[in-house]
Amino acid sequence: MTPRVSIIVPAYNVELFLAEALASVQQQTFREFEVIVVDDGSTDRTSEIARQFVEKDARFILLRQPNAGPAAACNVALKQARGEWIAFLGADDVWLPEKLTAQLDLLEQEPHANLLFTDYFLWNGQSDCGRRYGDPDKFPNGDVGRRLIFFDLFGTSTVMIKREILDVVGPFDVELLLAEDWDLWLRIAERGLCAKGVRQPLTRYRVWPGSASRNTLLMREANVLVLEKALTRPQRAAWRRAYKRSLQIARGNLEFTRVRPLIETQPKAVPAAALRAWLHCPTRLKWLLWYFMTLWPNSPWAGIIYRKIRGKW
Repeated sequence: MTPRVSIIVPAYNVELFLAEALASVQQQTFREFEVIVVDDGSTDRTSEIARQFVEKDARFILLRQPNAGPAAACNVALKQARGEWIAFLGADDVWLPEKLTAQLDLLEQEPHANLLFTDYFLWNGQSDCGRRYGDPDKFPNGDVGRRLIFFDLFGTSTVMIKREILDVVGPFDVELLLAEDWDLWLRIAERGLCAKGVRQPLTRYRVWPGSASRNTLLMREANVLVLEKALTRPQRAAWRRAYKRSLQIARGNLEFTRVRPLIETQPKAVPAAALRAWLHCPTRLKWLLWYFMTLWPNSPWAGIIYRKIRGKW
């Protein structure tokens, strides 16, 4: 029987978490799926743990490749995936049992959707630390492409994508080691995004020091690359303006991320970086204030500005 959903799990050195992630898939109330785990050149017991599931459950498949990054791992799985819908699960995240059922039930009400998602919990492995969509008015339902240009709106481990749209926009960009998911969502949005989400949190996104997204500098460098790449594609005029604006902000954020460690160790380098950040996006006046504050740190108002802005940086 052809599975309705293909679940892709890229895995690299996740022996501590993988069994919990895969068990959460086995516990799904919806059963017509296949699970493709791609061991991306792990040096720990990742493959051994995945193989235990393969031996006991015919729906699980294990593929292995030399380390090439999550985008390449997902693309290897996509070549083998047979489902009408493609779901993604980070090897350190978990699903709640009703996750797939709730999304497919939503699809019955919204048959034109091409990207399904859910709210999710931020999770430390023991307890929930918050949820992604606190403001119900900002829940990203529908054609939210313009919003997506400025923020990655979806947690990858919550997303299901219609296979036919992937066949149109192409696979993940293997040159991106981070933000490859955002890049894919943007390419889908440029073709016509109809996102529908389950408002109930049905995924737990693990926050721990080894999470790739915890490295702010690398993530902001990747964000810049994603937006620069988007501007090489043909765009509608309004979208091109939005991309340029988002790129200005992303470059400014990157400048500040690079200089932040230097505040204590190389304070003379800070003003130039603050000025570069402001020049990327002159409408952000707080960045200009950072420049003056770091240029004349002993002025009477510098400390006040520093305390106000640093808390929001």
